Amino acid sequence: MRTSHTTFLASLTRIGGTPFGDIIRGSNFEPARRLAGILRAGMLFAGVLFGGTLYAQTAPIPYRPALFDTLYLHEFNISPQLGTDIGGAVPVPFDAGGMQINAYPRITPSIGIALSYTYLYRWNVVAELTYKRIAMDADVRVTNQKFKGEGMVQYFTGTAEMNMSFTLLEVPLYVKYMFGNNRQHGIMLGGYFAYNLRPSFQTVAQKGFNGPEPDVVESVITEPMIMDFTSTLDKWDAGVLLGYQTRILNRVHFGLRALVALKDIFLPDSDFFDYKMYPMRGAIVLNYDLLRFGRERNYPRRR
Repeated sequence: MRTSHTTFLASLTRIGGTPFGDIIRGSNFEPARRLAGILRAGMLFAGVLFGGTLYAQTAPIPYRPALFDTLYLHEFNISPQLGTDIGGAVPVPFDAGGMQINAYPRITPSIGIALSYTYLYRWNVVAELTYKRIAMDADVRVTNQKFKGEGMVQYFTGTAEMNMSFTLLEVPLYVKYMFGNNRQHGIMLGGYFAYNLRPSFQTVAQKGFNGPEPDVVESVITEPMIMDFTSTLDKWDAGVLLGYQTRILNRVHFGLRALVALKDIFLPDSDFFDYKMYPMRGAIVLNYDLLRFGRERNYPRRR
């Protein structure tokens, strides 16, 4: 018994020795071998856990696609365009002087160029420069229509022909919101300014009578009488624009738009008539994205 105790104690003091290692190698005691197995498994688990933790702290973070609020397209487009316009000027109020109008607006061509800037994925800012001509003929019947001229006031009852035309240099400025698959459709809202290069406005009285008071006959008109009001027209025009556009081919867009003036066609100090006239017109536009500049940018979502 003393010898066995001495051998066990010596094994504890042996250089590099451990009591559990000696138990594993020198003992047939079954619980000791089980304990050693448990210790080896625990050490292996601790090593794996420690190594995984260390790798997680030092390994590079793999790339994951960011979430984006908006795709920004810092892009300029230069687009020549062709179109056609139809419209004219309408009296306000429409029934002024008991007026009844049968209008025949002419379809006239237009040519221009558009510069668009895409800042947000679905939003564009567009400026255009367009040369166009608006023309309209009309048959008019009036009852006691008041007009002034040469220090006198007259009332006309009868029928007349009206002819007007405006050759314009037009500058629309609007925003366009695009929607649908791949931004195929767009809604336009904005305004326009137009300079009237060659205005013209004439009426030709066909039949009727004039008088200093309503329903008073002073002179009877039996032959056409031309009255030219071109000198009373203003040189500029401005209003609102509303439209729709769709892409029909790659880089080719088809659009419809309506333009309504907020300004009378006559000079501010003109009081020849006792009503105002405001231009209104519709337009069909076909344009082609000839040049594109810029690039796409992605902005991460703010948290």
